[in-house]
Amino acid sequence: MRTKLAGERGNVLVTAIMLMAVMLSVGMAIASTVDTQTGQSRKERERESTFNLAEAALSAQTFILGRRGTGTVTNPYPAAGCPATPTSLFCPDNTNLMKSYTGDASQVDFASGSGTAWRTDVLDDANASGTPVRFWDDSYLSDATWPRYDKDNNRHVWVRSEARVRGHLRAIVAWVKIEDRIVSFPRYAVLSGYLRGDNSGGHGGRPLVNSTGSLGIAVRCNQAPQSSCVDLNPTKGPQLQPPGNFQLNYANSSAIGGDDLSALEDMAKANGTWYDTCPANPNGDVVYVKNAGTCKYTDSAPAAAGATICCNTQANPGLFVLERGTVEWSGNIQFWGVVYHANLDNSNGERLVETSGTSAIRGGVLVDGPGGVYAGSSGDNIIYNAFAFDDIKAVGTAGVVQNTWREIVPATN
Repeated sequence: MRTKLAGERGNVLVTAIMLMAVMLSVGMAIASTVDTQTGQSRKERERESTFNLAEAALSAQTFILGRRGTGTVTNPYPAAGCPATPTSLFCPDNTNLMKSYTGDASQVDFASGSGTAWRTDVLDDANASGTPVRFWDDSYLSDATWPRYDKDNNRHVWVRSEARVRGHLRAIVAWVKIEDRIVSFPRYAVLSGYLRGDNSGGHGGRPLVNSTGSLGIAVRCNQAPQSSCVDLNPTKGPQLQPPGNFQLNYANSSAIGGDDLSALEDMAKANGTWYDTCPANPNGDVVYVKNAGTCKYTDSAPAAAGATICCNTQANPGLFVLERGTVEWSGNIQFWGVVYHANLDNSNGERLVETSGTSAIRGGVLVDGPGGVYAGSSGDNIIYNAFAFDDIKAVGTAGVVQNTWREIVPATN
């Protein structure tokens, strides 16, 4: 028995078992550490994904502000934030936002059912009483009276965005400044393919077109006055004042560029004054009509606020833009502002813009391409007004004011 107890057979097996136990313990510890680090890495990735989505939403909302403006009292940003139901013109498109952010919305953090969501809010940087606010607080979101447009008209608003990805919520806020885009039309009383009017008399000594103070009259044809090019008599009345203030053979180019036209269209959409066809109400800072058909405005057209007859006012002239069709101002209408016909179908119609009766356009008329302007018959039908050209603008861009961008802790986090 002593011999067996003193024997060393089996020691290797015991040693091996002990070593395997130690190795297994170390392996399990390493596996546990790796699993913990993997989980932490996943959470960090999800938090980064959430932050990136919130930042992308903020950038998309800022871009819309830089294209469509800050809204109006009648057409504000959604009170419940974006995305809105029904879809708002002021909201980023979810599909495009996800594509621009992930490149592939099927990625793991954004797969169906992962709980991915985002929201943006635009609020004025002053409360309903007009008190400026230079430090953000999430309580503003629950204030139903807080303006969702630039009420104080200082071209600054607050933009807040948040995103949720796989249960992680992060939010960003920034103070955003909007820069206007001045749209400069050539300062002619009339610019068109050709110009005509009632050439039968002196109209009581009142000119049909008074271009005093402007660059004059410009037409794209190249024949002498009283022809089919400029059919106004320089001696009767005279019908054109000053009689020699005109130029022929004007360059066949549009009055403004395509980018400016697009910017004006976006501005009209944002203001709620964009129309597929002829609108009943032609008043507005920028009224944009895609296909007017045959617009005709008489004394029954509604007057602007504070005025007794249509359209706009001397203190607040407007811009009426058509892409196609015709527009006639008749009766006793006094249109204060600029009428611009982009003439996208290159029509050579004689009366793309017309004044009739005792109506008047007090600003200017510009028609692209070969289309004509008919200056009426009563006298003082088109009178140049420099002020109408001074304040035509769209939205140029928007950007975050330096040192105002920051991440905040959402109340619902």
